[in-house]
Order: sequence, then C-alpha cells, then structure tokens
Amino acid sequence: MIQLEPGAMRFGIARLLAEVVDALEAELDVLVESARDRVMARIQATSGRASTEIHEGVRRGASAAARDALARLRSQARLPQQELLPELVELARLCADARCELAELADGWLVGQEVFWDRFQAVAEQTLIDKALCWEVVKAGRARLSGNATRLSELFRRAYEHELAGVTELDDTSDLRAVLRVLQGQWVEPSELGYDLAAHHVAVIVDSAASLDDLVLRSGWQLLRVRAPSGELWGWLGTRTRIAEDDIDALLASQRDAHATVAFGEPAEGIAGFATSHQQALEARAVAAAAGQTAIRFGDCRLLIAVLRDDELAKGLIERELGDLDRPGERMHELRETLRTYLEHSQSVSATAALRRHDRKTIERQLRAAEELINHRASDRPDDVLVALRVAEILRNGDRHIAER
Repeated sequence: MIQLEPGAMRFGIARLLAEVVDALEAELDVLVESARDRVMARIQATSGRASTEIHEGVRRGASAAARDALARLRSQARLPQQELLPELVELARLCADARCELAELADGWLVGQEVFWDRFQAVAEQTLIDKALCWEVVKAGRARLSGNATRLSELFRRAYEHELAGVTELDDTSDLRAVLRVLQGQWVEPSELGYDLAAHHVAVIVDSAASLDDLVLRSGWQLLRVRAPSGELWGWLGTRTRIAEDDIDALLASQRDAHATVAFGEPAEGIAGFATSHQQALEARAVAAAAGQTAIRFGDCRLLIAVLRDDELAKGLIERELGDLDRPGERMHELRETLRTYLEHSQSVSATAALRRHDRKTIERQLRAAEELINHRASDRPDDVLVALRVAEILRNGDRHIAER
C-alpha cells in the first residue's frame, strides 16, 4: 500500500495514477470478463440474444477498449483522435448481422463504462491507503479520459449503422429476388420471406417507409416490404381473415393528408392474389402520379384505367362528355379544375369554393359556364364526366399509356 502525508497529497498524482493503471492492467482479464458478463446480461435482458459470436465479440471489444483507455491514462499527453478500434469494428458488424437494437447497444456501452470505473476505483482503493488521495487519483483518471467514451461511442454508432445498412441492402436484394419469383407465379417458402403467401393480402406502393409503418400500426396486419429497383417501396399487408372493403377505405382515408404517395391494390387471396393486387397497386400509383394524388385505390380508378388502355375509347369519352371544355387555354383549365373539384366532393358548391379559394358566386358562375361548354348538366352523368376530366388531364400531361403494363 502507498500512503502520503497530507501535505504531499497535491503532488505526484500522475505517478500514483500510473501505479493504479499498472495494478489494473495486471488484472485486465478479470476486468474484461466482468465487462463482458455485465454487457451480455443487459443485452439478453432486453433482446434475449446471446450468440457465441456476440459473446466473443464483446469480450474482444471490451479488451481492446480497456487497453486503449489504460494507454491514455498512462500517457502524459493527449493521444490523438483515431479510427475506431478494429475489434470494435468487428463487434459492430456482428451486432448488425444479429439485428441488435441501437438502444440496447447504447445500454451495453454504458454498462461497460460502469464496470471499468467501478474496477478502477476498487483497484485505486487497494493501492492507496489515503481515501482523499484515492479520490484525487480517480478524479485525475476521469479527467484524462474525459470525452474518450463519447468519442468511441459515436465512432461505434457510425460503424454499426454503416454495417446495418449493408446488411439491410443485401436482405432487400434477396427479398426482392424472392418477391419477383412470386410475382412470376412461382412458389416461395414462407420462411424465405417471413410472410404467409396463402393469406389474404392487399398490396401497397409507397414513397416513404413511414407510410408503411403507419399502415401496419393502424391495421395490425403482417407486413412484407421490399425496395423496388426504381426506388419506391413495395409492400403487402396480410392477414388470415378476409379483408373488408371498409378496412381498405379506412386505411386510404388515413393517408389522404400524407405528403408521400400511397397506392393500394384490391384485397385478394393466395399467391395469385399477391401478384394481382400488386399489379393493381402499380397501375393505381401511375394514375396517382399523373393526376397529382397522394392516396389512391385501384378500385376507385378502375374505370379510368380501363379507358386509358383504349385510345379510341378515351378520345370518344372526352369528346362526348367534355366537348368544347377540352379546348386549350387558361380559362378552360380553370373551368375544368372547378368542375372536377365539384364532382370529386359530392357536388358541393361550398366545399368547391373552399378548396378552389373562391366565393360561392364565382364557383356557381364557373359551373354554369362549364355546363354550357359540355352541353349537358354535370349532375346528369357525374361519374362519366369526372372520368373524362381525369383522362383528359392525364393525356394532356403526356401519360397516354399509363396503364399499359
């Protein structure tokens, strides 16, 4: 044991710190095993995972981190910032492969720090008799390592997220290949996709993963998602029971105010339904993109898609239902937009005025002008007129073959 007179307490802290570091290094194996056991206990408590590879990776990572910390405590100068220790890079890879949660890794990291400093203080107390001096040495050690744990933690987080992105990309590629086989009519084992192909499905195509997460939260159904080659997300919501029309309408309504596009197919069953609903979602998404809609269901634009598949039918419908209203010009465009809004919102003048940001009298005048141009009342054939307006707008935007897939 080392004991100093009170007057000498303020001297030799660096030398005494080195003494404690040497003593701690002598029992490094005990420190590392304790850190590994505590970290693994925390990870197991939250996730239940405890593979042999993770166990060994944590041990090697704890050993490397402890040796690095001891070297920094022993050095009189600040050691330079450096790349993440190779052992911790490997641990990040193992954790990414095992799909460990970042929160549980953060908890494990904090536990490892607690073990190190608990052991450091215990060794300091064994080495130094004077309690006040012991505390000064512990404070000096913490000050010298100030910021080191945060630096390593941030480097580890970046390494983990990089590795996880790589693993996810590989999984996405594998899942996409399996999904493409299913869409071609081939059977794929449910275990390969983690999804029951024999279930009732509804396919969705979205721009944002957040939209899929929200749909799963609202429905409580199983989800299969893959990243499509063109960048959007393909998804399937599945359940053992038949999917009601009202369920899809409710999900559709929940997405109307979303900023991302969400396109639904129709409910279907089994492997054939899996492919059919997906094809419908693709067609609905194309219509949404052309018409500027954020949420759309195939069943709501079935007639529109059918008309778009036949150029002669589309041309005839536009001529019959729109007449001179289909002429070019800003005035005609204004009248078409007002008429379409009116028909899309239950022929309500008030709703149309609010959405078009005009007063009721202006909307009424525009509706009368539009009806004079189409040569009949819009309320006589509202569905036909609305389809004609949508088809004309899509063709005007150059998407003539939007539904030819």
